[in-house]
Amino acid sequence: MSTVDPFACVGSVRNELIVAIFQKTGAFLSIVGSSLIVSDVAKKVRNGKETDPYQRIMVGLSTLDVLVSFFVLFLGTWMVPKETGWLWAVGNTSSCSAQGFFFSFGLFGEILYQAAISFNILLLIVFGWKQETFSKKVEKPMHFIIIAFVLVLAIIPLAYETYNPGCGECTTAVLWGKCSTNDEGKLCIVRGNEQVQLVIGLIVIASGVIVLIFCTVAMVWVYLHVRRQETRNRRYNFRQHNAD
Repeated sequence: MSTVDPFACVGSVRNELIVAIFQKTGAFLSIVGSSLIVSDVAKKVRNGKETDPYQRIMVGLSTLDVLVSFFVLFLGTWMVPKETGWLWAVGNTSSCSAQGFFFSFGLFGEILYQAAISFNILLLIVFGWKQETFSKKVEKPMHFIIIAFVLVLAIIPLAYETYNPGCGECTTAVLWGKCSTNDEGKLCIVRGNEQVQLVIGLIVIASGVIVLIFCTVAMVWVYLHVRRQETRNRRYNFRQHNAD
């Protein structure tokens, strides 16, 4: 299926084994941690207790983390076509496409939910919103926009068959193979679309940079706001103390 050296990205079978062990171990721990968060919030719902938007955002983030950790990191090469020759590769084109879909869906979703957490904290602390206000005005549209956006971005490469083996896992990539012509050694794209790969890659980079800047600015804003509040409180307490 692929003309690329199966271990070109890690150097050897031994390195691939080391990567696989650490990857699966980390994925297992991540799945357990995120599942506990989802379970804790679900338990509150079953017991009739109220949950706030922050907790529900964490459920969304944790659910996507479970999907990425399980399908991409834990299953790893098990979903990669066996023709690639990678360690433990026993999958096929369909399982590869499925892994790529969950990779894109989960990755984009996690990035946007990170921004949602920062946005929630910013509105609560700096602008004095209540969680009830956030729930009524922002939460439902926010969840809908995030899920719809990442679903579209994950479906596009699937429609253009652009989920293919990369380095031990299936991501948004084109698959190169021998051309049907007589040109010896020449490679052509046998599956996937280069334009789709480029656009999705640019969106990933742009989303990551924008969210990183937004989260950083939001948290700095929160820090400065809290610091100003503490300074005012200290001055007020000092004046009260002198007046007494």
